[in-house]
Amino acid sequence: MAISGPVLVATSLSDADDELLRQGHAVASGIGAPLVVCHVLPEAYRVRVLFPQCAGIDASVQAPLEGKARDVVNARVADVLGAAGDATIELESGSPHAAILEVAERTGAGLIVVGPGATASRVARSAACPVLIARPSAPGGVLGATDFSDASLPAVRLAADEARRRGVTLRLVHSTELDAAIAMASAGLAGGIPLSPIPEDTAREIANEARERLLNVMAESGATGDVVVLSERPGAGIIAVAEEMPATLVVVGTRGRSGVPRLLMGSVAEEVVSRAPCSVLVVPLHLEA
Repeated sequence: MAISGPVLVATSLSDADDELLRQGHAVASGIGAPLVVCHVLPEAYRVRVLFPQCAGIDASVQAPLEGKARDVVNARVADVLGAAGDATIELESGSPHAAILEVAERTGAGLIVVGPGATASRVARSAACPVLIARPSAPGGVLGATDFSDASLPAVRLAADEARRRGVTLRLVHSTELDAAIAMASAGLAGGIPLSPIPEDTAREIANEARERLLNVMAESGATGDVVVLSERPGAGIIAVAEEMPATLVVVGTRGRSGVPRLLMGSVAEEVVSRAPCSVLVVPLHLEA
């Protein structure tokens, strides 16, 4: 799979958000997609103490606010991107994460670009498309994580596609922490007495099997690179590998799908999104591969 459709950059117009514009523009230019820049405005409510039924958005205030905001956003895009920064400006009011998701749905965005923080996490939990949490990132490779489930394939394939598009190598990682726990639990269910810690020969066998599976996944992706088998917690291990590479992008999956589970991003993705030293691409695991 590959990123397609408009690239939506959500900016608060802070200096730090200039990096979002640059990375969003780079992706949009690279895939030949339109660039959409979104800014969320506060809602200008009018309050009627004596007549609460008349309360609501004060159009006399909101309309001029939107006009000024559009001018400011256009000027910021021009300052950061120059003549190449041809973008459609979208303004929305309300809570930041809900407004960004509304604009994404309205524009058919294929990628949402946001800055690190609480809003990014909330957007990533519920977005129907990949979300790029953009940070200043050193030149390097793309790091993709997989738990070998069918649901994680979209994230792996998108990591491979981004590595090819950027002309960098791909590194795939898998943590055997859960594999070891399953192996020990299986031994217990079979009547054996689980040992703690896991025996060295069993750990070695699990790691070798994981490496073979990672190499197969790499071959199927069509990308070039290497694989790393982790024995520590997945989140901490992914961050450590990203720092060591260094990685310019980490790609992880979420559990996003319809219904209540859409709100569950997963502890690994949450940790990587909040602590990674580079940009993180969060891919809903329900996306068609």
